[in-house]
Amino acid sequence: MKNNLLLSAIASLCLMTGMVQAQNPIIRDQFSADPTAKVFEGKMYLYPSHDIPSPIDRLKEWFCMADYHVFSSDNLTDWKDHGVIVSQTNVPWVQPDSYTMWAPDCVYKDGKYYFYFPAAPRGTEKGFAVGVAISDKPYGPFMPQMQAIKGVNGIDPCVLIDTDGQSYIYWAGHGMFMAKLKNNMTELASDPIPVSELPDGFKEGPFVFERKGKYYFTFPWVKDKTEKLAYCMGDSPMGPFEFKGIIMDESPTDCWTNHHSIVEYQGQWYLFYHHNDYSPHFDKNRSVRVDSLSFNADGTICKVTPTLRGVGITDARTRIQIDRYSNISSTGASIDFLDEADKFQGWKVVFNKKNAWLQYNRVDFDNEKVQELTVRTRSTSGGVLQVRTGKSGKLIATVSIPRSKEWVENRVQVTSAPTGIQDLYVSLQSGSQVEVDWIGFDALPWEEGAFKTRKYRNLFAEVGYKQKDIDAKLKEVFDGVFYGPDKVYFEVGDSMAYISDIKNHDVRTEGMSYGLMIAVQFDRKEIFDRLWRWGKKNMQHQDGPLKGYFAWSCKTDGTSNAQGPASDGELYYVTALIFASNRWGNDTGIDYLAEARNILDCSMQKAGMDRVAPLINLEQKLITFTPDSWGGRFTDPSYHLPAFYEVWARWANDGRTDFWRECARQSREYLHRSIHPVTGLNPDYNNYDGTLLGWNRIIGDAFRFDSWRVPMNIALDYSWACEDIKWQQEYGNKIQNFLYSQGIDTFVDQYNVDGTQVKEILGAGEHKQLRHSLGLVATAAAVSLTSTHCKSREFIDRLWNANHVPYEDGYFDAYYDGLLRLFAFMHLSGEYQIIFPQ
Repeated sequence: MKNNLLLSAIASLCLMTGMVQAQNPIIRDQFSADPTAKVFEGKMYLYPSHDIPSPIDRLKEWFCMADYHVFSSDNLTDWKDHGVIVSQTNVPWVQPDSYTMWAPDCVYKDGKYYFYFPAAPRGTEKGFAVGVAISDKPYGPFMPQMQAIKGVNGIDPCVLIDTDGQSYIYWAGHGMFMAKLKNNMTELASDPIPVSELPDGFKEGPFVFERKGKYYFTFPWVKDKTEKLAYCMGDSPMGPFEFKGIIMDESPTDCWTNHHSIVEYQGQWYLFYHHNDYSPHFDKNRSVRVDSLSFNADGTICKVTPTLRGVGITDARTRIQIDRYSNISSTGASIDFLDEADKFQGWKVVFNKKNAWLQYNRVDFDNEKVQELTVRTRSTSGGVLQVRTGKSGKLIATVSIPRSKEWVENRVQVTSAPTGIQDLYVSLQSGSQVEVDWIGFDALPWEEGAFKTRKYRNLFAEVGYKQKDIDAKLKEVFDGVFYGPDKVYFEVGDSMAYISDIKNHDVRTEGMSYGLMIAVQFDRKEIFDRLWRWGKKNMQHQDGPLKGYFAWSCKTDGTSNAQGPASDGELYYVTALIFASNRWGNDTGIDYLAEARNILDCSMQKAGMDRVAPLINLEQKLITFTPDSWGGRFTDPSYHLPAFYEVWARWANDGRTDFWRECARQSREYLHRSIHPVTGLNPDYNNYDGTLLGWNRIIGDAFRFDSWRVPMNIALDYSWACEDIKWQQEYGNKIQNFLYSQGIDTFVDQYNVDGTQVKEILGAGEHKQLRHSLGLVATAAAVSLTSTHCKSREFIDRLWNANHVPYEDGYFDAYYDGLLRLFAFMHLSGEYQIIFPQ
């Protein structure tokens, strides 16, 4: 029972994740300190401690840490926060209100990840112990062990696994100590011994690593007033060690502590350390930094000078924080916080003298030439800025800065577009008191999702449409679907309604579940409840093997055309019901959350049945095409909405939080495999590994009707979660580039995934021909939420100006074209939103 409670506590700790940006400090939305960096699975993982403002009086002026996050990056520029992995409240031996979760470490051995951390034990007034939490993945979930490691009484554990497989643990506490570990990684294999021959003065935070047969014992050391980083070298993991010197000098701003790790990644060595960037007046709230590190020929370490620029290459098509400069003029330019009351808003540059300048190095313009420069500024007097490639380099753009008491975004055409990696030189040509938040090139999609920010991008407004016109257009499109002469929504009696696929003369779970999502988004409870009642009465199986599932197609009188479900319907049903619960509660006649959980529970109970299966293939953790013995063998790319699983993980309350988060992760990885690397196209159906089915007469191997939804689905995942930023941006660019190459006004609605023409055209209703379909026009515009190039605005304009009228051959699709058009307008106006609990 205790173990079950512990598992439940761990699940509750797995918070939503997000992205944080590069430059120093690298973690920019929370305090972080004592960083241990390790390379696992080809990525850099970062395990820092987590400073927080103290909620208790006794720690108001001291270190206060309640839990640990883990972060990862494959480029040292974009850092993903995987959320909390261990907390003081879920470790059995830790005093749960001690706030002593200090510097940790993590290592990998024999298929497991071992996370070592210090904390104050229960039942003691002072002192620390060191515990272990174990996981199958570097990002968790981690299971804390019931007891701390016997014989380790101290802080700042560091574990080294030597080249022969023997593991060693090092720690601080009234001196420095070390010991061997047993193969189980949770017990000492030798008595602790002190590390000798270290310089006099306070020392803590040991970090030990091996390079070219030499062992480096590194540590923070107070020689004078504050900590500098120092090191010794030896020929074995347990010394003896010889003192060699300093890695980093004391903080110039008197941050008392420093704590670090040293790691090699892709041929370069790096020093991770901390500083109090976001808390200049209280050095117990720190932030992680990283700078490059190198060695002399004899193996000694070259001293590292801390920088604001940090490491990594910055994408030109992002908001470049030039306040994290590489170099700056000695007068006329300074750095200040954007908001003194909320320092996590970051910094700004203040140019207050003509010819003041700064340089920001290593910006990647790639091979596609940029078209526009945007500069976010505020100035009481106005001025003129120039941006060049280096001090005497080519002029990229000149920007006239208007007078404004508010922040404004100034967009100009680029004079000369650079390519490749360049250094940027920004200078003030005239004016004074010009404040710059950031600069960036081309479309600049957002870099944080609404799960974190609760904000949504209004792309129609960004391209210049007035808000009153956007509101009117959205209402017009909504009314056309639900109330116009070509509506697809039909009320039945005084309490029910259905949405019909007019051309096929039926009611489908696809349309019904879409209708539920639209209704809850627009806060139309009556429409939602009517649709739910009709679907529950006529489509949902209330008993038998299919219990909980919905017959995917019915006649408009409610009789079934097919008994079996299609998995995308249930996907939308569950998410829409959770949102309804969050928006309207569960005591107005329908218990929405209970209905959502019933679908999920009934689905999972079908594991092991002969002819019916869970919605999710439990081995692959990917959604099935149909949850049965046939459709369970493959999937449909357009069914993949990872952000929906994030919703389930947060609010379904069905005890499967970690499972749904893993489904979201697997779904994103599957989309990488499913999308053609050049065209950005995907098939209607494919194997779980992303390959084409290749079955005889399966024309779903091509990009056709189902496939149109994928751009919009990826846009939704980007808007809500922003968990796969770089790939999703590349995807949006690829598919828009392909369609643009086919003619933005003439691209057709069916292609082979490599972009060639299909040999067999899939018909729609009674019509069978290629056309420039409104549904694809809509979703191609929606993916502009991810795109970094300026042509995305042309797709938005095309959707805005596209009328929903019959095609040249007389074909008219009120249902599929109409619903996709409505969803796209919701996306691009910022009105397709996560509905948080009220």
